[in-house]
Formats: sequence, structure tokens, C-alpha cells
Amino acid sequence: MTYCRHACNDCIGACPYNVPISDVLRTRMYATDYNNLKFAKDEYAQLDISADACLTCDGKPCRDACSHGINIAQLCGPTHVMLA
Repeated sequence: MTYCRHACNDCIGACPYNVPISDVLRTRMYATDYNNLKFAKDEYAQLDISADACLTCDGKPCRDACSHGINIAQLCGPTHVMLA
């Protein structure tokens, strides 16, 4: 329940802080699924907007944004901590 489907884009516009959710989850996949932390950090650093806003957000805006059941709110903040 952590795999973000490529080009699904269900979550586009769900974040009031404009966090690019699918891109954040893609960089997380590089780190956790592919075990390539360096590449993940490099890719995360290239994002125009990081997921730092997720650290203080209550998660309500993106709670139901994924039709595939990914709990975005529980993944984006920790991804920022891991990759920033």
C-alpha cells in the first residue's frame, strides 16, 4: 500500500501547499524499494517544492486523494525527513 502508480495523478491538487505528492512518493520508492538512498536524495533535492509542509499538516487535505489506498499523509512527512 505504498506503491504510487505512475501517471495515475489522483492526488494532483489535493495538497493546499502544492506538494508534488506523486514525485515525493517516487523519490521515497527509490530509497525504500530500490535501496538507493543517494539517488533518492538527489532526485528529492531537484523538486521545486519539498514535503516539509507535510510535517505540520494534519493530513486531511490528502487523506482520500489516492483511489488506490495509499496513506499519503503518513508517507510524505517521513519521506521529507529521510531525504532532505
